[in-house]
Amino acid sequence: MQEAARLMHAVAALAVAAVTALTPAPDLGHQILASNDGWAAAEGGTTGGAAARHAVTVRTRDELAAAVAGDEPKIVYVEGAVTAPAKTCADYAAPGYSLPDYLDAYDPARWTGPASGPLEEARKASAAGQRRDVVIGIGANTTLIGRRGASLSGLALAVEQSDNVIIRNLAVHDAYDCFPGWSGGDWKTEYDNVMISESRHVWVDHVTLTDGDRPDQAEPYYFGARFLHHDGLLDVVRGSDLVTVSWSVFSGHDKSLLWGNTDNPEHDAGKLRVTLHHNALTGLNQRAPRVRHGQVHVYNNAYTVPAGSAYTYSWGVGVNSAIYAQNNTFRLPEGTSADKIIYRWGGNAIHEEGTLVNGRRVGVLAAYNAVNDPDLGGDVGWTPALHGRVDPAWAVAALVKARAGAGRLS
Repeated sequence: MQEAARLMHAVAALAVAAVTALTPAPDLGHQILASNDGWAAAEGGTTGGAAARHAVTVRTRDELAAAVAGDEPKIVYVEGAVTAPAKTCADYAAPGYSLPDYLDAYDPARWTGPASGPLEEARKASAAGQRRDVVIGIGANTTLIGRRGASLSGLALAVEQSDNVIIRNLAVHDAYDCFPGWSGGDWKTEYDNVMISESRHVWVDHVTLTDGDRPDQAEPYYFGARFLHHDGLLDVVRGSDLVTVSWSVFSGHDKSLLWGNTDNPEHDAGKLRVTLHHNALTGLNQRAPRVRHGQVHVYNNAYTVPAGSAYTYSWGVGVNSAIYAQNNTFRLPEGTSADKIIYRWGGNAIHEEGTLVNGRRVGVLAAYNAVNDPDLGGDVGWTPALHGRVDPAWAVAALVKARAGAGRLS
């Protein structure tokens, strides 16, 4: 009997192996964006490095930086935990800079306006030294994809003046700026976890972006403002266009998703077209997203606002923006009303439909207009055409929980 059982087990194992051989794991490196998956599918679509004949696997910061540079087609796999060089903020500090001296020199009780002078120049020199280690520039025609469990810590991905880039299945944590600068009312920081600047056709999918083990919420206040060490989680700026952000997790951050960094339309008019769908946005205080100029489709996203957080808003209606928000779901804590979801930053309209707040259908635009004057309009002048299935809002939280974030592709 035992011999028969062993034989049956061996036959079953062979059958599984045969099926596996016939149905191999998908080749994620050669996958391209579906033809209808948001704005990045427009005008020729986004293929990343799919034309590359070979792929490379990287395990260190320097290997990563070298592999993603240049414009030839390339597929780059990240394996394991890749970290910034093992340096402290003191290691990067240039001669003449110290934080106590900086705080003393630019105390608003004695100083007006943005910081300037030798101490500010020493801060900039310190920041430049850190930037050389932190920022990883990604060239055109690149697919950057994490193997299961892959992460970047203390590093920032910069898609600058590039076309046709795919970033998938990768956790990026703690793009930490050692040297924030005082700008007459607020602390300004460098380094977004992912920054898209002057670029087109970018697909960001199944990523997880956080502040890691150094959240800004734990930082002190100086001059009445939080001493932030992180900038955005994912910013789309300086005339970038045709971007899709899907099935990702954004967590525990203040100024999170800034799409358009100036009211000046010179470089941004007709651009900054972005699709945001099936993402988890948890513990984001503001900018989820804040939009200027662009036609932005925000659908099937799950927002969670924890109790006690410094939440101010999610959808920032900026100058010339045209946000089309559809079938999203929110969990708001007691005492936070639905009108807080929208904030007006000089824009005139937002289309909003099918929103669930704490399990109930709520007209968020109507809630905003009921307590704010003047009203925001509901006609943004366009209707999204490029998108996949728009799921019912009641299904979104479960779908996103099950499928969004790094490590969900294999």
